[in-house]
This record gives sequence, C-alpha cells and structure tokens, in this order.
Amino acid sequence: MIGFVTAWYMYIKNPSAPKKLAEQQWMLYQFLLNKWYFDELYDFLFVRSSKALGRFLWKKGDVATIDAYGPNGVAASVAGLTQRVVRLQSGYLYHYAFAMLIGVAALITWMMLGSSF
Repeated sequence: MIGFVTAWYMYIKNPSAPKKLAEQQWMLYQFLLNKWYFDELYDFLFVRSSKALGRFLWKKGDVATIDAYGPNGVAASVAGLTQRVVRLQSGYLYHYAFAMLIGVAALITWMMLGSSF
C-alpha cells in the first residue's frame, strides 16, 4: 500500500518530485536505480567464483590429471612401447626362430622344475 501511495504521489500528483529527489539524494537514487547492486554482488560472489573453480578443475583436474594419466597417458605409453618393440624386429627369419627357440627352452625348463620359481 505504501508503494502504491508513493507512486501515485510521485507520478500523478507531483510529477516533478522524482527528478528533484534524484538530484538531492543522488547516492540513494543510484543505489535504487542499480537494483541495490544485487546483480553485481551475485556476479562477484557466485558467478566469478564458480568460473574460477571450474577453470581450476579443468586445468588441474581434467587436463593435468585425467588426460595425462588416462587416454593421453595410455596413448603415450603405447607409442613408447611400440618404439622399443620396433627395435626388436629385424625382419630376418632366423632372428624370430632363435627367439622362439629360447622361449620354448624357457617353457620346458619351467615345466621340468615344477614351476618352483
């Protein structure tokens, strides 16, 4: 009811009153005009802090941890392993036959000793 009476007085009975009030009480006018600075306060308290937290979790949690040890880490490990395995492959058949012979000898030795290693 107070708001209705105030609006009636300011805009119908005395239309020059709002301008005078804005000139005399300019700080109060700016405070009310800017909606009590609610949007700026909300932006400072919630939006900026949430964005900062999200950016931190993205850079440190996702990129530095999950990607480094997850998909990218596995891919880098596989690439390093394949580089080492490539050096073992010569393309000569007798190298592969010799490796197979060593493997069979190790398997027979393991079976004969009863896997007591």
